[in-house]
Amino acid sequence: MNKSETAGGGPLLAEDYRKARKEVSDIVIAPFDENKAKGVGYNLAASMLVYSVNKKRLVKVKENDREVYIEIAPHDTVLTLSHEYLVVDGDIAGTFHSKVRCSAMGLGNVSTTLDPNWRGKLLFSLNNPTKRKIKLVIEEKNDGARKAVGLITMVLYRIAGKEEHITAKELHLDNPPMRTDIWQDLTERPSGIHAQAYEEFQKIVQEITEFEAPKGERHAQLQKVIDTAIEVRQKILRGESIGAIRAATVPTEEALRSSGDIELKEKFDAWNGKFNEKYEDGSYKIKDVAELAKDDALKDMEDKLVQECHYLMLCEDVRLQEEFIQKRIERYWDGQRLTRLLKRILNYRTVAVLLGSALIAMSLFGIIPLNKTVPTLYKLGFAVAPVVVDVVGNLFGVHKPDQKG
Repeated sequence: MNKSETAGGGPLLAEDYRKARKEVSDIVIAPFDENKAKGVGYNLAASMLVYSVNKKRLVKVKENDREVYIEIAPHDTVLTLSHEYLVVDGDIAGTFHSKVRCSAMGLGNVSTTLDPNWRGKLLFSLNNPTKRKIKLVIEEKNDGARKAVGLITMVLYRIAGKEEHITAKELHLDNPPMRTDIWQDLTERPSGIHAQAYEEFQKIVQEITEFEAPKGERHAQLQKVIDTAIEVRQKILRGESIGAIRAATVPTEEALRSSGDIELKEKFDAWNGKFNEKYEDGSYKIKDVAELAKDDALKDMEDKLVQECHYLMLCEDVRLQEEFIQKRIERYWDGQRLTRLLKRILNYRTVAVLLGSALIAMSLFGIIPLNKTVPTLYKLGFAVAPVVVDVVGNLFGVHKPDQKG
């Protein structure tokens, strides 16, 4: 399997990431967006799973007509999974860095590492050291399409003297590592009104960790291409006629003709072209199947074709997992409606207003008699109680509900 051009010791460049995608070689980023490969890095995006370390529960993901975003509270740290699934060879290591745009907003620097042979989604932490909320856009909307926004720059390096190639088996979403040990360590079980939310969050993490993508029509289409390659290889080994081999590829060729999978179609056409290659006079170049059995270039094309199918399957698995995460989190917030209502009711300002209003109403309707037994000072105290409680709360730093509630 081919390697990208950069030799050991230096960072990979944007063209190396693009070449690795084209060849499905030593670096696999699923899904891959060539616009995110810039300079010496690749910009990774965040998933919809965002967890507040301070509040010990999920952060509400909001959206409008233009974007999907979160708000990181002052002095809070959030954990999130990468939108992308990453697989690297044994000779690849990396570092992660903050984008300038995020640092300019006030977010703390991201600084962590990637070990060789990594396989799975990545866990990132984003810190807000400022005294204000910071809005962080996760996705942008444009004409009905949604595009994940790059938030963290990954810089990869090649390690000289080491090499372990990615296999087809590794290009499958199978209990991906998400550093769930860290999720567990940083979340203590809260008491009272937040306990249910905590249990629901832990359940979400477990479900995502154990998620297995259903095999639908997309997987079936790609498997058909793999099956065609396997069938052709068997025909070659059995010494069947070149005509039988050409006939075996026709249905898949027709199915791919209108496919939007550019790389897959190119690799299929290159592989299939070996059987149909002609001279200028229109005659076929290969007439004896024995020639194909000894053709190393054909075997390499076959391997690339199958590897591309496995990569696209992985992309579909990741898409389905992201869809699952989104739906699961929406269900989480639907289940938190009652909790949020109780929190509002139990909020100190709400209690103060309700208590003050009740006392005033009782005075007006004579439940508390307006006579000498109830001094005017008490009545005045009833009226101003909500204001006094609010002022005292702010004076002594009682946090607002949207920050700590």
